[in-house]
Amino acid sequence: MISLTVGYVSGIIAAAIFLLQFVIPNALIVVLVGLLKDEHTTVTWSVVERSLLSSLWPLFLRAESTASRGVDRRVRLLTWLRPLALGLVTIAAVVTPLGLYDDIVPSRQEQNIEFAYMQDSGPMGYGTPERASNSIGYTRVCGSRLPMQCPGTTVEITFFSNETYYEANITNDDYDIRVPRALAEIYQSGLAEQPQSVSSFFDIQSRQYSFQNQSGILNNQKYVVESFRFLTSIILNDAIEPVEGLVVDTQTGGIAFRNHTVPLGMKFGAEWTEDLLWVEPETACVNTNISVEFKIPYTGISSFNLENISLVDDGGFANLVQHWPVVDVWNAQREPNLRNRAYKAAWMTNAYTMLVMNITRPAPDAFAYLNSKIGDKFPVTDDQTTGAKVGGIFMENMFTSLLNPDGFLSNTSIAENPRLNYSNPFGLSFQNYTDISTICSGAGGTDKANISNIHVECGLIFGAAQRKDGSKSLVFEPESWWTQPVYSCASTSKASIKETVFRYNVTEMSGNTLRALSVVSVNEKIYPDNQSMPLWGVESPPGWNLSEISQLWGLISRDMEKSANLSTIRAPHLYLPGNGGFFSTGIPGSSNLPAGDGITNLLAGVYGNPYSSSGLPDYTGSSNMAMYARWRDLSVNDGSINKIPNLIWTDLAANMLIGTRSWASGKALPSNLQKRDESNSGGDEKTTVPITVYNRRIRYHWPFAIPAFVSLFLFGAVVIAAVASFVSGRGVPARVRHYLFHLSSGRLLGAMQYPGECDRRAPSNEWIARVGSKPSDLRYHRGTGDAIDSLLNKEPLTGTEKPDGVTQANEVQSTAKRDGKDYLPQPEYTKVPEDDQAQGQGRTER
Repeated sequence: MISLTVGYVSGIIAAAIFLLQFVIPNALIVVLVGLLKDEHTTVTWSVVERSLLSSLWPLFLRAESTASRGVDRRVRLLTWLRPLALGLVTIAAVVTPLGLYDDIVPSRQEQNIEFAYMQDSGPMGYGTPERASNSIGYTRVCGSRLPMQCPGTTVEITFFSNETYYEANITNDDYDIRVPRALAEIYQSGLAEQPQSVSSFFDIQSRQYSFQNQSGILNNQKYVVESFRFLTSIILNDAIEPVEGLVVDTQTGGIAFRNHTVPLGMKFGAEWTEDLLWVEPETACVNTNISVEFKIPYTGISSFNLENISLVDDGGFANLVQHWPVVDVWNAQREPNLRNRAYKAAWMTNAYTMLVMNITRPAPDAFAYLNSKIGDKFPVTDDQTTGAKVGGIFMENMFTSLLNPDGFLSNTSIAENPRLNYSNPFGLSFQNYTDISTICSGAGGTDKANISNIHVECGLIFGAAQRKDGSKSLVFEPESWWTQPVYSCASTSKASIKETVFRYNVTEMSGNTLRALSVVSVNEKIYPDNQSMPLWGVESPPGWNLSEISQLWGLISRDMEKSANLSTIRAPHLYLPGNGGFFSTGIPGSSNLPAGDGITNLLAGVYGNPYSSSGLPDYTGSSNMAMYARWRDLSVNDGSINKIPNLIWTDLAANMLIGTRSWASGKALPSNLQKRDESNSGGDEKTTVPITVYNRRIRYHWPFAIPAFVSLFLFGAVVIAAVASFVSGRGVPARVRHYLFHLSSGRLLGAMQYPGECDRRAPSNEWIARVGSKPSDLRYHRGTGDAIDSLLNKEPLTGTEKPDGVTQANEVQSTAKRDGKDYLPQPEYTKVPEDDQAQGQGRTER
């Protein structure tokens, strides 16, 4: 259905008006002739003639005034040009308005508009606790087994140990867990060189928080700790959307920190660009080239056991590279080498599995034999291969799910299939597999806390099962065969500044809520040179291990670049430091440092099977068919499977973290880190932001203007011809008057009925006074009265007819009587004067 625009409505109105202009004048002619009598004043017949000839009735009745035969060619051309021009102008009058349309367009210049806070009315909004501006302080606990003095604090701790135990003695039983203001100034200092919208380490808070009391800490005062409770899942939204405190990308994965403010008083919406701090996961996966094959039992998936489970060698055993892979992890900020890390983990997993199955042997004489080829199948049970699932994916970070050497194997299973009892001649156990995760990560808890040891988590992903025959199906039929690909993946998280384009447009559906705020695009920032890139810093205290400290990081100013315990890098992004982590739901943490251990726990939770905890959605897809269908589509190769951990990370992060910086935050430290005598400059002032405002504007589709342009061209040509005719002296008003007077029907009738009364060239007022006001009867004219009377009375005329039906004038004979007393013979032709200088009466020729 075509929607009506302003232009279409204007065109319809113009067409309707044209129709009225066509119908009304021609209909009035019908009324006019119905009112006419045979006798009126002479001037009346001139007026009637004007009405008749200005209508379309001469064309309808094919009167001689519309004839073309015998007409001078120049006169014929110009007389036909007039209706064509009028027709073209009529078409232009109807078509030209069709190009008009109403549009909402951006302003040419940005305007400074006041912004105000907008709360999220959805689950993320009403599920986020309120927080006073200075009540959520940042705290951290340092140390591994025993508490240690965190960098920048003044607490004194003495240690004692012997052969049986370790002991830490805190002076005055007052362990200071507060983050010193001096450290906060360092890791927030870079914001002075960034736009107001950019966040740093201390603008990130935990969405949920709790309070805790513990003897020996902060003089037994309560303090804030992180907490986590799940609010809602947005993992399947496949959108970039704002929620309370964040912008969440569920297309590729990632979150940006923004305390949402929107422009006030926008009738048609507005658009603007902000630089935001984004933290996003980055994952690389490789195919182990080992797949899991199984059959659904006869009783269907209601049975808890799958049948005929096998590991299929797709090249992971037969084509295994027979040398130790080497991965460079020392320059991780420049190149984290995630794919090579994942490959090394896959290589170790396959090699260990081959040793358990005695497919090959280790050193010495490694790979002396290889008892597998592509396509070989090795039977297993679901206790040995715990990742075999028909209804969802499986993820874990212990690398034993492909073949657990310590997996339970019943005597019944061995009796049914003796091949299940692999000999494991080299005595591998669960402990051997624990090295895989550490080697893939590149650093363990005892490695140094610095900028190079970034946080990398690794694990196996068993993709969503696919029909073995290659067909796509969401129906798990009994006795159907399925196959699962197995991938090795490595993930990290990185911080960067991106240009984020927002649009705010209040509609009837969105209302004046956060739903009216949308994200148009997110773009990587382009830096012209290295010096224009942001300066990132990571806390690197000498002698500290990764397990002993949750490192601070953030944007650093130039004057803080040489600060103590600080490593910096100038780059478009920063891969975040950390190690290990623990993800739990509903259990408060021991400190409040969301941008540190919070993000660390998130990454660990992705592969640590957090969805087994209560209160979290089922990320495997086993209980969510829509999620299973999406995982199935992403499981087809290692180029798409990496989205799965990224999206799980994003969904958890959106529920865990929140940003507090907005346009009204000012450049000072967050209020919970300021001294009591300081204020957050700009916090109470009205904040204006340069934005592009949308306004209503009338626009035009130019193709509809073609008839108007043609009409304009024709108008120009006619004006030029008229001016030329006027300048030449032939198109002057005097000549127009001459032909009007001589061709006027009233003057012709007056000359015939009242000859000599008035010159036909006399001015109109004089002619009307002397002749025009006298009666004139069409049935009786002097000299031709009998002939006209016979015509009006339909008396037959006789004459010689030509072959083409034209009767010669001199052959016409009337049967009417010619004995009227007023009958006077009239000349056949009268020659009119050539110009206005002709004087006297015209010469009559026979």
